[in-house]
Amino acid sequence: MSAGSGLQQFRLRENQLFLVLSIVIGILAGLLAVLFTLGIERASRVMFGVTPSALRLFFVPSLVSVVTGILLVKVFHDARGSGVPQTVAAFRLNGGVISPRVPIGKFITGILCIGSGHSLGREGPSLQLGAGLASVVGQWLRLSPARVKELVPVGAAGALSAAFNTPVAAVIFALEEVIGDMNATLLGSTVVASVAAVVVERSILGNEPLFRVPAYQLVHPAELAGYALLGLVGGVISVVFCRLLLRLRTYFMSLPPRTRIWQPAMGGVAIGAILLLVPEVRGVGYPLVDQALNGGLVLRTMLLLGSVKLVATVVSYASGNAGGIFAPSLFIGAMTGGAIGLLVQSVAPFPTGAPGAYALVGMGALFAGIIRAPMTSVFMIFEITQDYQILVPLMVANLLSFAISRHYQPQPVYRALLQQDGVHLPSADPTGSGGGWTARDVMLAEPRFVDPNETVEEAWRALQDDAAGGWLVGDREYLVGVISREQLEGAMDGGRALEAVSTLAVESPEHVHSDHPIEVVLERLASGEGVLPVVRRHDGRRVEGAITLADVTRFVGKGRRRPVAGD
Repeated sequence: MSAGSGLQQFRLRENQLFLVLSIVIGILAGLLAVLFTLGIERASRVMFGVTPSALRLFFVPSLVSVVTGILLVKVFHDARGSGVPQTVAAFRLNGGVISPRVPIGKFITGILCIGSGHSLGREGPSLQLGAGLASVVGQWLRLSPARVKELVPVGAAGALSAAFNTPVAAVIFALEEVIGDMNATLLGSTVVASVAAVVVERSILGNEPLFRVPAYQLVHPAELAGYALLGLVGGVISVVFCRLLLRLRTYFMSLPPRTRIWQPAMGGVAIGAILLLVPEVRGVGYPLVDQALNGGLVLRTMLLLGSVKLVATVVSYASGNAGGIFAPSLFIGAMTGGAIGLLVQSVAPFPTGAPGAYALVGMGALFAGIIRAPMTSVFMIFEITQDYQILVPLMVANLLSFAISRHYQPQPVYRALLQQDGVHLPSADPTGSGGGWTARDVMLAEPRFVDPNETVEEAWRALQDDAAGGWLVGDREYLVGVISREQLEGAMDGGRALEAVSTLAVESPEHVHSDHPIEVVLERLASGEGVLPVVRRHDGRRVEGAITLADVTRFVGKGRRRPVAGD
């Protein structure tokens, strides 16, 4: 036997074993997702009872959030939020390595937060649970780093499949969002894990669909105009949701560090007050989605529930509680679509379909606009309905919602949440179109730092003879900000010589990463403070180098040849 054929057989055997492991991971992830769902339901029944009193509606989220705040800050600090952005970061930046503490923490805090009434979903946390389980199993079996990484989307797809009972959509989401590649070689493994997980879920919870969906029918071709209107409205609401979420989260992050442990409780008090007024927005809210799909809600109710759910979700998530935005986006979409369906039905001069059909399309449109996973949205709604007729209106609404959201909120919400945490994902093509110069080629690896505690006068005396247009304030481990020559001169002329340099520093300066192309470097230099910090993707405060225009000019002046493909 030749060495080549032996190697080929070894690879075939390895792939077969990995496929078997994918099935096992799918079964375990499905079981974990089912336990998570049952845990949330049980916790909700215990804490609220069958018909919760006003006291329970207010005090349960308020008091439980005190406990979860302590757990999230002191014990499980990686369990905040949805879990989807953290899973993506673990896969793309950390080789798929996830600590066992993450799924344990997410399981406990997710049950407490969602079960206590926070307006959050279980799908994102389930995805992180499955991904964390897969990573831990891979590390425990001492698999190669490449195989450990490959298991992460496999576990994610399995858990999401069991959480939402849509195996195809779970696979598409794992490829579209976690891996970021619809042509990924892991397609086969994610499919078998997803199928295995949904078999486990249906064997435990039964084969009942998540929603009872009536038969869909496009009654009149002109109805497509109504679905286009739904897409436009859905896009606007998606932008409002994302901007409110990011701004409120920025506010909470700007509060003194000592308040971080109490921030989930602050959100809990706000949710308690909201539940006193509109108790229907408690928790995941899928029973009300089912009512909207089947025409069981009036216009005023849907408008109220949709708007309050948006506010409640923003508060719950931004204050640092554990839970996702997957389910809330579907809830808001169902209420938006149902309301527009009723309006179209009342004013259209032609026969129209039931408002429930618009609620169903609204779910897809808001998911495409908020989560920014349009392919997942299409397959998800199709799996719910099993009806090809829904595809045309669904794609019309999804396309418009997605386009509006992308135009007015260019950064997808999961990526923006990571950036708020100082984690920067690489772009799909970080070196631009030509494989040319990058920030790594140009940057000064040992930049000059200014001590933030120095006075303006001390810094000015030390830097007058430095030709640079700006300097980094802080040190290599923690970047406080940047300061320009003009700022120092202005402060000296303005009688602020005895102030600390840190009071002048631009705290959120333009920055780049080492794999950014030279075009991005030049663009950000032009709008920066004379110096451009090069920071790590894992931690936006840790410095790898710095770039000034003089550095770029000097580099180009040395006659460096632009590298080409194949160098």
